[in-house]
Amino acid sequence: MSTDDITPEDRHTLDAMSRALPRVGPPPDLGDRIVAEASGQATAQQPLAEVISLDERRSRRRVVLSSLAAAACAAAVAVGVTLAFTGGSADPGPLTASTAIVAQAGDGVSGTAALYGSEQAGGMVQVRLSDVPAPPSGHHYEVWVLEKGSTEMTSVGSFTPSSGDVDLMLPLPAPADYAAVDISVEPNGGPPAHSGTSLAGAKFA
Repeated sequence: MSTDDITPEDRHTLDAMSRALPRVGPPPDLGDRIVAEASGQATAQQPLAEVISLDERRSRRRVVLSSLAAAACAAAVAVGVTLAFTGGSADPGPLTASTAIVAQAGDGVSGTAALYGSEQAGGMVQVRLSDVPAPPSGHHYEVWVLEKGSTEMTSVGSFTPSSGDVDLMLPLPAPADYAAVDISVEPNGGPPAHSGTSLAGAKFA
């Protein structure tokens, strides 16, 4: 647009704007910045900006969201483990039976097993062990209970000890009269059935 194309109304508007806006001089390093841009360099005062494409921004957002989701899942797993080993209740119920745990296969492990409120809903079994050896590589321990009159054991929890002393409080699967407790050696990621190899066990009178 040339000056000849400006109407009197436009000129009046421009004059009013020029009177209203403050007079600001150019920054002192403007010339250096222009030279740096022309030569493909950046000054220390005006670094070049990082250009991020739309796809890259979306990718970064997905990474952040994935990290948050992983943290939330980890917290949920930790809570689940705590509930599984405490039954979510501070009172396990009345003591039903207690007996000594006997080591299998000549291991030095020892301990006790106790049933609490086993014939009512919310019953628990407590397993206390001493001198527990580390499981073989790629394996863990699993706790099983056996109802009287049954030939099939039920898993109530698994663990990998961080020391030789273990104290577990596990929820029973159902109200029943239980005959025995068994601690088996299981392969990580193996089938859900009992492996047939036991670390220790106990029978209730």
